[in-house]
Amino acid sequence: MKTTCTGCLKLIPMGTRCECRKRNKPKKVPNEVDKLRNTDRWKRKKRPYILKRDYGYCQRCWIKYGIIESSKVTVHHIKPASKYPELFFEDNNLITLCDTCNKQLGTVEQLDFDWDVPNEREYHL
Repeated sequence: MKTTCTGCLKLIPMGTRCECRKRNKPKKVPNEVDKLRNTDRWKRKKRPYILKRDYGYCQRCWIKYGIIESSKVTVHHIKPASKYPELFFEDNNLITLCDTCNKQLGTVEQLDFDWDVPNEREYHL
């Protein structure tokens, strides 16, 4: 049995890959942001710190809707890391958001709700 290649429309044996599809795809070269995301400073220090600072739940869901959403949370860069890599580790540029809110905000350079960076927590015994 044969099928048609969707790339060049040649007939090829079923279950095989056409020569036009076998060309080497260029490998993705890690950019500056990818390199920063793979550091211990981000993975083991800054990201966990921000999650803890924001109590591990989405700040947008809490402030806008009064909902505590703690599943699939991410640390979001308010000013996009791709445009502002110098702000990658800045506390006031980082906020905990759920996956949905993170996607909804995308790379917009401001939040759509009022949020103040929490101060260092003080504990009194």
